[in-house]
Amino acid sequence: MVKTYAYGFPRIGKNREYKKIIEDFWKGNKDQDELISDTLKLEKQTIDTYKGNVDNYPTNEMTLYDKMFDMAILLGRYEPFNLEHYYDLCRGRGCLEMTKWFNTNYHYLVPDFSDWDEPKFYYQTRFKITGENPHLIGPFTFLKLSKGIPKDKFEEFALKLAKIYQIIMDDFYMVHLDEPAFVMDLSDEEIECIKKMYKIMTSDSRLKTKINVFTYYEDVEWLRELFELPVNGIGLDFVNGRNNLRNVLSMGSSILKDKTLYAGFVDGINVWKTDIRYVSIHLDYLEKMAKEVVVTNAGPLYHLPVTTEGEENISTELKNHLSFATEKLVELSDIKNKDYSKYEKYNGQSNNKVSDRVDNLTDEDFVKEVGVEERREIQDGILNLPELPTTTIGSFPQTKEVRVNRLHHKKGKIDIGEYSSKVSDFIKENIDIQEDIGMDVLVHGEPERSDMVEHFCQRLDGMQSTDNGWIISYGTRVYRPSIIHGDVYRPKEMTIYEIEYAQSLTDKPVKGMLTGAVTIMAWDYVRKDIPIEKVAYQIGLCLQDEIRDYEVTGIRMVQVDEPAFRELVPIKKRYHKEYFDWAIKSYNLSTNTNPETQIHCHMCYSEFNEIVNEINQLDFDVVSIECSRSGGEIIEAFEKIDFKRQIGLGVWDIHSPAIPTKDDMVKILKRALRVIPRRQFWINPDCGLKTRGWEETKTSMKNMVEARKVIINEE
Repeated sequence: MVKTYAYGFPRIGKNREYKKIIEDFWKGNKDQDELISDTLKLEKQTIDTYKGNVDNYPTNEMTLYDKMFDMAILLGRYEPFNLEHYYDLCRGRGCLEMTKWFNTNYHYLVPDFSDWDEPKFYYQTRFKITGENPHLIGPFTFLKLSKGIPKDKFEEFALKLAKIYQIIMDDFYMVHLDEPAFVMDLSDEEIECIKKMYKIMTSDSRLKTKINVFTYYEDVEWLRELFELPVNGIGLDFVNGRNNLRNVLSMGSSILKDKTLYAGFVDGINVWKTDIRYVSIHLDYLEKMAKEVVVTNAGPLYHLPVTTEGEENISTELKNHLSFATEKLVELSDIKNKDYSKYEKYNGQSNNKVSDRVDNLTDEDFVKEVGVEERREIQDGILNLPELPTTTIGSFPQTKEVRVNRLHHKKGKIDIGEYSSKVSDFIKENIDIQEDIGMDVLVHGEPERSDMVEHFCQRLDGMQSTDNGWIISYGTRVYRPSIIHGDVYRPKEMTIYEIEYAQSLTDKPVKGMLTGAVTIMAWDYVRKDIPIEKVAYQIGLCLQDEIRDYEVTGIRMVQVDEPAFRELVPIKKRYHKEYFDWAIKSYNLSTNTNPETQIHCHMCYSEFNEIVNEINQLDFDVVSIECSRSGGEIIEAFEKIDFKRQIGLGVWDIHSPAIPTKDDMVKILKRALRVIPRRQFWINPDCGLKTRGWEETKTSMKNMVEARKVIINEE
């Protein structure tokens, strides 16, 4: 009988306890001792959940903000002297850059070694490791995802780091190392470097520590060499790693005979139940090849909500096919016991009108008749905007009053009339604030929306939102993914009323606000019973219909956000073309409307340099991209291409409560304008402002407008 192992259980807690604990500390409602005590209690709940379902699990999975940052502290890169300093490095004025964790919506803080001429790692022992099988980010992944290490010094840093890992691990009988970077496109030199690192890490071990290395998200191309590493066990993703299972089965038993294989058959990033009969068949083969086979999850479980328990608004039919993190642990137990009774293949709800419309799309549906430069002339004549126009990305602070209004309406405490009246009041207040500050292009502020994706999922057929399906995006920022379970259809207008009302209050243009198909899919759980491109085109057609309704009401500027466009890019380059083909087409399908309508696009934190040519194929008119934390690296990417569209590079990091000064913004603007022509440039924050407070938001907006004046006056 196989054993079971699980890792990466969501730390958020069933009722978002993690968020509440840490934010209470930030607000001064908890002291440091209470913060530590409460997070340890939350960690114990996770361990108890593990114990009730699986044979083994790692420890040391809790963090007070981010595990990559914690590793950087443990390894001596940063030395916060107290928790206030710790959080300042996470979210204060001197905070680290943030980017996406592989092709997921989790963000991590990027350790920066730019000011290290040589490796200076040391084991910072006052940063405690908990438990008997600590879960650590592996040394290669840690360095590969850091920044500021010259290519010609990478191995020097790596080998020094390996020695520190050897010292750390020597205190433990067993260690869990996450090495998802092993699935990246690695050079021969990098693979050789990994071999050297693990040789150092396992030499002179006092306790002969059992090291188990886990890879996930895609397949490992150098499997034979991976299994030759001097470690106890190897974890492979047999769900999202397209070739892992076939390649392992073809290797023969000789290479696996002295290894424990952690077989990732339970999907850690999607909510559909596991086909236990399929898993059992393949486990029978694998057990004949390896020293030991342990069945586990394919990827960390923190990409999933805690449990389906309490989800009363999901139909029984759909719920019977769903499995969140706790249920995934139960599935591992069912695999061990060969209990096939809970699985039945899910076929999504069909809509012939939707599927016929997608099947009848032609190449012309994905290409606008009027090019971007000709559209610019048309739009300039209509919009009459000033040079270097200022705008924001969409959302404004979600105050207590805004949230209570939605909650009371949801619970039936107020009727639709009272709810809508208050939404209109919030919108008018937002418009008045922007007018007073002197913004050029306005937004309605989204007081009717809890989330930029969930709002649309609740208004489209074929999608199901949850009541408590929260997951962490970064730090304490959480969101609720919905479930795409059937053909997606727009039964009626989704956003027109609020935008039309906002536009009636001002002579300045107000942007319509939509979320793009790729982001809706990236931040939701997508059905697997039809090709992914068909799902994208279904959503794209819904968005196109909404834009055409905007046009009927006189809205001439629409923002279709794709913050997750980079996020869904496959890790391996050989899969890129397949992804970009449908992702680009879905966006261009959505926005294939009248040339008079200026299409804006927003993109969040990510590494854009490698995909700037693909971004240029998205047929928007204006794009806004994060810039404030990246120190202008994104600007360099746009130097390399013939970029004819307009662009706004964020001058204000909204993920930090620190208020940027006018001079901070002027510095970023001047650097950007050395590369990007003034005629093409917009001024905006990095992202939406829903998580910020009004006082900091208004002050920062005023500083942004003043920074523009400085640049204009220096012309």
